[in-house]
Amino acid sequence: MPRESISRYNGTWGICGFTSALSHLYTTDVRLQNQIDTKTPRTIQLGLLVEVLTFLKYVRAFRADLIPGLEVLNKELKSPLMHLGVEGYIQMADLAVRSKRLIGESNDFQCALTPEALTLYVQEICGIPTATLTSDADPGGQGLLGIMSSQNKLVHWVYRDGGGNVYNWGKVMSSVEWPIDDDCGLQVEGLHHVGCHVSLV
Repeated sequence: MPRESISRYNGTWGICGFTSALSHLYTTDVRLQNQIDTKTPRTIQLGLLVEVLTFLKYVRAFRADLIPGLEVLNKELKSPLMHLGVEGYIQMADLAVRSKRLIGESNDFQCALTPEALTLYVQEICGIPTATLTSDADPGGQGLLGIMSSQNKLVHWVYRDGGGNVYNWGKVMSSVEWPIDDDCGLQVEGLHHVGCHVSLV
């Protein structure tokens, strides 16, 4: 499966921070690649929900200071379940995983990540302890790009590889295409500019 396909799952389900990080890991972790390649779309979606759940439980146990920011961001982005808070989300996601719920095109389990939370996810769950956050700028290079609205509010994450190609919603765009693309690039309504960067090296 091409790694851009991972970001396709974010087309209707707001977990862009997770899928952006996993787009990078897909080509650097053979174990993960094999797991994804042998699964059906339904089981991949459940696996993604397990990933979200695992991280939120990690935050609850070790970095509870990040919870208020996560809850505010998700409420701003109208996450269907985050009105219940992180604890309520965890409970509902646990039930969905145990019952092997079909996610399909649903956005019920949207979970947006703040820059600090995504950096922690990359460091602790993805196993890249050297990952660093650059706020209010894009230093260039491989990493996860925080996309802002015209009001300078975080609304999306995408992955940029070492060659400058950007992965978003199942599409790969060159560094020339990305700023002018109106299908999956920065010209999409609601996307405006890169506001922060999480390195992956």
